[in-house]
Amino acid sequence: MPQFPTSDAGTLRVGAAQGDGPAAYSDAREPGDMLDSQLAASAPLENDQVDLVVWPEGGVDSDPPATPSTTVALDSAVRRYGAPLLLNAASADGDLIYNRSFLWTEGGAVASHAKRHPVPFGEYVPDRWLYGAIVPSLVNLLGREYTPGTDAPAVDTGDAVVGLAICFDVVFDDVIREGIGNGAQAFMFQTNNADFRGTDENLQQTAFARMRAIETGRAVVNLSTTGTSQVFAPDGAPGQALPAAEPGLIVTDVELRDGVTAGVALGPWLQVLMAAGTVVTLVALGVAARRRPA
Repeated sequence: MPQFPTSDAGTLRVGAAQGDGPAAYSDAREPGDMLDSQLAASAPLENDQVDLVVWPEGGVDSDPPATPSTTVALDSAVRRYGAPLLLNAASADGDLIYNRSFLWTEGGAVASHAKRHPVPFGEYVPDRWLYGAIVPSLVNLLGREYTPGTDAPAVDTGDAVVGLAICFDVVFDDVIREGIGNGAQAFMFQTNNADFRGTDENLQQTAFARMRAIETGRAVVNLSTTGTSQVFAPDGAPGQALPAAEPGLIVTDVELRDGVTAGVALGPWLQVLMAAGTVVTLVALGVAARRRPA
């Protein structure tokens, strides 16, 4: 694909860790197992120099700001890595629970973004009273319900502005465009594919991440708990990858870009034209059918 001309904004050295921990609903685990798996996969970064460390969706299995032991562990980790950490966890705000990504530096979170579009029957149950009466054994597996976030899907790491999309938010155009509108120079997609082990779901999501790179002219780091994780250049060219069902670490220099591509600028208008064109075509066909001689 020819790359739409955006401007060079330097590079960001990223360390992305795929812990392959027990992240599925049905996985047996003890408190802290996910955090431990991510720390183990990230250990080589203590001897490397990166600008940003990225962990996948659900890489921390406790609420970081509300759990003192987790806070201490994360502060120690960013001190050893010498870089801020982009992590994700379930986090409460009063009675509401969010699927939230945090930009963590020594001393705590300095920025965050909560998932904009929680998945029905995966992250919340619509009309729980109804479906709970029909299939209580399945509905009751979902012990917590996520609230949609409203904050911008982008964080400033100090070296770059990175756009975010948590798991299936990658398929929502509004999240991607808002990230670009907030100055995203690259994208970090955090996801948890553990519940889909043994299927092609992780490859489908990876392909969608590549499409977003091409559409936006931005490099993408698509990072999963259990794989497949992969980096894509701003033109969609595939970079380093980690296979499914294996812990691993990607360390790469991510290209930063500024500017808006035609795909981002014209996409909403093309969607309106396609929808309007469909309606006009159906009306025209209906009129033509009425005028046809009997």
